[in-house]
Amino acid sequence: MTAARFTSTGDELFASGRLDEAMSAYRQALAHTPGFPAARMGLDAILERARTRDPNPSLRGLLLDAYADDGANWEAIGWGAANQLVVGWPATATPEAMAGDALLLAFLTKSLNRDAALERKLIALRAATAQALAQPSPSPSPPLVELAAALAEQVWLNEYIWPDDPAVPDGLAGAMYRPQPAPRAETIEEQRLASALPEIAPIVDSVSLSVAAMYETNPYPRWTHLPRRPKVDVRAALMRDFPHARAVAFEGPLAVLMPGAGTGQHPLSVASWYDKAEVTAVDLSRPSLAYGKRMAARYGIDNIEFMRGDILDLPKLGRRFDHVECVGVLHHMADPKAGLQAISSVLRPGAFVRLGLYGEGARRIVVKARQEIAAAKLPATLEGLREFRRRVMGGSLRRLAKLTEWEDFWSASLLRDLCFHVQEHRFTMPLLRRFLEGSGLTLLGFEFNAGASQRATDAGPLAFYRARFPGDRTLSNLANWEQLEREKSNLFPGYAFVCQKD
Repeated sequence: MTAARFTSTGDELFASGRLDEAMSAYRQALAHTPGFPAARMGLDAILERARTRDPNPSLRGLLLDAYADDGANWEAIGWGAANQLVVGWPATATPEAMAGDALLLAFLTKSLNRDAALERKLIALRAATAQALAQPSPSPSPPLVELAAALAEQVWLNEYIWPDDPAVPDGLAGAMYRPQPAPRAETIEEQRLASALPEIAPIVDSVSLSVAAMYETNPYPRWTHLPRRPKVDVRAALMRDFPHARAVAFEGPLAVLMPGAGTGQHPLSVASWYDKAEVTAVDLSRPSLAYGKRMAARYGIDNIEFMRGDILDLPKLGRRFDHVECVGVLHHMADPKAGLQAISSVLRPGAFVRLGLYGEGARRIVVKARQEIAAAKLPATLEGLREFRRRVMGGSLRRLAKLTEWEDFWSASLLRDLCFHVQEHRFTMPLLRRFLEGSGLTLLGFEFNAGASQRATDAGPLAFYRARFPGDRTLSNLANWEQLEREKSNLFPGYAFVCQKD
């Protein structure tokens, strides 16, 4: 069989929950054609879910193979790797013993830790490593130096969210605790790129200026790797998911607008994965855009343009776009509807718009967190973020313990965006209806697993909708969704949906 056929078999087995057999099929595909993108993606999705109670040498081997593959999704496989590190952690985890753990070194340098138990172990290992480096003689061994460098890379990834220890001096040991006096090469390059970015217009909106200042202090998110994916015709994929959409043909490359581009992780994914796309990435923060521009050069992605600007000023571009992706952005504007109107005004008729907004129900714990932060007068500084985490993980804020299950709890920029943001709106279904009214956009439907075929799944919210409202084949009636949401308050983790320009 071909790699494509092995992968197709793996996808079918995955969908039916037969993960061991699916893993075997994906491995056969990769053995047939090393690096085959669809098989790599499927195998990584299984490794992401992999959990065992005891160390599993075979699983460790697969994780190490994935870390050795530059096309693998290191962010995803980090979940499975963290589990293997925790269950295999020795009772006496000396730096000398841990320095030879290849999985630990790969994890520290390539994945952001998001496991509370592992964080505690890593912080203890860091302290022991710093102590070992402080010994006057003999000089540290190469494995110990490599371990210290890997721990330093992990704290750079989490933006120094772990507690500092002022007693540890700068240098190799200090790099495991805080930024060092000499800036990293990436920082120097980003400063150069930031100064040369084109600008749509000077930013004047007061809320936009506050949000810009926040993301200039903490560019969001910090990321290091872009996995390999098969090319996709995004318009064809959306037509399959939403067959009631109007088919409109566009000539030439697909002009994609990415407002709220941040550090470029999402825009560069679109630029590299969407077939024949030309991407315009817009953001308020020059440091964030410079990060994305540096990563574009690293991956040789040249079908993307980075521009500083406010979403409100998009009409000043004087361009029209065929497709927009704006996820997790508009709810941080003073007037999200004004932002949507600005986006709609630069679209060609028939353009698809992928949007993502916070839902009131799913953010209840974040609202509680913001109340606690305000009551304690914790500043949105690194020390304030550290103190908040100490209280959550230490148990003094027990009612917020579930925040540790959120992906955005584990680095400074992620946590600031999650709980310390200067501007946040949250939506309900009635608010969403009013948000879309008069926008010139027609709602096509919701996405509950973006990137997968929405209409192929027979489980979850879409199946619930079909069962309750069999007469609505579009699955897009907001009044129906509102009724379902009243019955199941946790139906939406957030509102992710697709519209089309009228």
